[in-house]
Amino acid sequence: MICFFLMPSICMKTKININNINPKLVLLLSISIWLTVILSYVFSLPAPLFDNPYSTVVVDRNEALIGVKIANDGQWRFPETHEVSDKFKKCILSFEDKRFYSHFGVDPLSMLRAIKQNIKRKKIVSGGSTITMQVIRLSRRNKSRTFNEKIIEAILSTRLEIKYTKDEILSLYASHAPFGGNIVGIEAAAWRYFGRNPDQLSWAENAMLAVLPNSPSMIHTAKNRDLLKIKRDNLLKNLSELGYISKTELELSLDEPIPSHPQAYPMYAYHLTEMAAKKHKSNNSFVKTSLDIDLQKRANEIINRYNKIYSNDEINNISCLIINVETGNVKVYIGNADINSDIPEKAVDMVMSKRSTGSILKPFLYSAMLSSGELLPKTLLKDIPTKMGSFSPENFNKEFDGAVPANEALARSLNIPFIYLLKEYGIIRFQYILKSLLLNSINKSSEHYGLSLILGGAESSLWDICSAYASMARSLNNFANNNSSYDISNYHKATYLLTNTPDREPNFKETSFLSAASLWFTFEAMTSVNRPGQERMWRKFSSKQKVSWKTGTSFGFKDAWSVAVTPDYVVGVWVGNATGEGRAGITGLSVAAPVLFEILNIMPDYEHWFYMPYDEMAQVQICSQSGHIAGPNCPEIDTAWIPKRGINSQMCPYHKLIHLDQSGNYRVNSNCYPVDQMNKQAWFVLPPIMEAYYKTRNPWYKPLPNYLEGCENYSSGKENVMELIYPSQLSRVLIPVELTGDTLPAIFKVAHRDENAKIYWYINTKYMGYTQDFHEMAIKIPAGDYNLNLMDDKGNKITKMFVVVENKKLL
Repeated sequence: MICFFLMPSICMKTKININNINPKLVLLLSISIWLTVILSYVFSLPAPLFDNPYSTVVVDRNEALIGVKIANDGQWRFPETHEVSDKFKKCILSFEDKRFYSHFGVDPLSMLRAIKQNIKRKKIVSGGSTITMQVIRLSRRNKSRTFNEKIIEAILSTRLEIKYTKDEILSLYASHAPFGGNIVGIEAAAWRYFGRNPDQLSWAENAMLAVLPNSPSMIHTAKNRDLLKIKRDNLLKNLSELGYISKTELELSLDEPIPSHPQAYPMYAYHLTEMAAKKHKSNNSFVKTSLDIDLQKRANEIINRYNKIYSNDEINNISCLIINVETGNVKVYIGNADINSDIPEKAVDMVMSKRSTGSILKPFLYSAMLSSGELLPKTLLKDIPTKMGSFSPENFNKEFDGAVPANEALARSLNIPFIYLLKEYGIIRFQYILKSLLLNSINKSSEHYGLSLILGGAESSLWDICSAYASMARSLNNFANNNSSYDISNYHKATYLLTNTPDREPNFKETSFLSAASLWFTFEAMTSVNRPGQERMWRKFSSKQKVSWKTGTSFGFKDAWSVAVTPDYVVGVWVGNATGEGRAGITGLSVAAPVLFEILNIMPDYEHWFYMPYDEMAQVQICSQSGHIAGPNCPEIDTAWIPKRGINSQMCPYHKLIHLDQSGNYRVNSNCYPVDQMNKQAWFVLPPIMEAYYKTRNPWYKPLPNYLEGCENYSSGKENVMELIYPSQLSRVLIPVELTGDTLPAIFKVAHRDENAKIYWYINTKYMGYTQDFHEMAIKIPAGDYNLNLMDDKGNKITKMFVVVENKKLL
């Protein structure tokens, strides 16, 4: 009996004797069959239901769309939506599945209606599929409509109803339904056709999207538009009859036109979208960033406007980065200007590209030396003609000040003072500072970079540079909040992912590689508007509030940098050519700074400037002329705040006590003048080379008076009255060689304290002539080793060794 109940056909064909069947075996077999059927049903749904690739969707902090990258299969398919708007829900259920919330996945009434229609038309015109069945069909990649396939869909639909809620099933349908062309899902369709989120669509717009999946290849905005409007309007009338919309809403909705063409997806941050697609391809394709879309749009407008201007001079690329100091979150990311241009290098992300740093690293060295106590904010630094081996650095304006206060050297971005600072501080020590600031691309040996490191001999990115400045500002801001201690975790890279509270464990230390005081003085120096020479162009820049800023220009005019720092944000701009091609106009001040300051004026105001970290400072007496700790001979003294470690820095080396005759016009000594008639006076004395250039820019400077007649022979003899500017001791003198093979003269230059002094020149023992007023001589000599002997009319002598090398030997 059991056999005939379970497998009657088998029993009949095999003529099994019922009395010979073991009932237990039959029972076991039937249980196995039913268990197999049940398990097959339970595990019939694939996991995941959809394994399609998704487009990378990048949104700002408020989930406004800022960029989309198409899915790998060429479809605009946004990540699955978890909620369906009430309007679309009413539209799609009224059009596709009125009894959606009452059936179990299959609607018998719809199936019967479909069968009648198909018999009447003698072809398949309706499938009777529910929303649930359509989800199954979509997950099975729209297999051919056969009877067997329909049975499978019906079975899987009932299983889907068990596993998912009705709203989840509706979300699956809205996420994977086709909406014409390569548009998949309600999110992609809403943005493609109407340029808005689904939640912002009108009744007419929702109705149009509801009827599109019914036959997306036959009816869409570019094909059978009239039929599409008829179907939409019929649905709107149905919605009115159901009481979902009023008659007024119906009339207004019927008047809304069908969109003429699909719109391009918003692309306000192309390079960030591309980067997010690569970094998050294995994760969720919905990337929520910290960007501010309004700020991003306004910055894009500024960048693109300047790009049009600069492109006339064949300067084709601009990038911009804005970072929130507190969190490190990126507010604006513009990898390159005008991405719709035909210029191929527009696709290069210049925020992340490694470029020559120019002078943009100078504030880091200034801060490091303030922090170590080896420099005070206004210490006089050398600014003189310099040659170190084959390295001959120059200031941008090719001029020299002789001596310049450190803070002014930073504000004016003078090269030579910072070459001397780096030489004193040490390249390896400075590389440690750069490493601590996470400038990881500066990773070659100190021998590789040499002193040119501070002038652009290394490469870094706008991302790393701005991150470093933001970390410095963050450390200074939080110093007071951390009870005058340092949280080392404040030094970190920027992030474009939204993080209100960075996932970083505090790491408090009593000291830091950059003290709070050094940071404060660095930012103060960067606010200076006293920018002589070409830097006077700053006057055409203005910002709503106080701002620290720095420019940089790489060798060959290939990279222009400009970075601004406030307590709330860091703004960085790079201008140049991604190809590395230089242009004469590419300087930080002329092309990057104008962009920077226009962007600064769209930034929100900050509440207060950086607080002075008094716990890290000391108030001391400073020599007003040298900027050093005041010595006993300094006549003018200022009381000023300095970093604590600067207390033990060098005392003023330039003020010396001299003895004058009663007229005060000549120097004397006890061997030639009565001691009781001498006048003691402190005198500001710079070394001869520094003095030669310093006095031309500082009219108040008074050179040492000459000795009273008869007193010269009694001077100490150790006084340095002459100094060779070029060549320096044991330096190589390059002799240019003309095409004819003839060598040209080498130029030698000397500084002397006495403007009226006469200097006699000797090469080895051969007399070459004398100079007066301007101590410069052109001497034509062959290659070899020489001694240059100089003697002035007072008998002062200096001797320097040098080597002459012809240019062709250096090639």
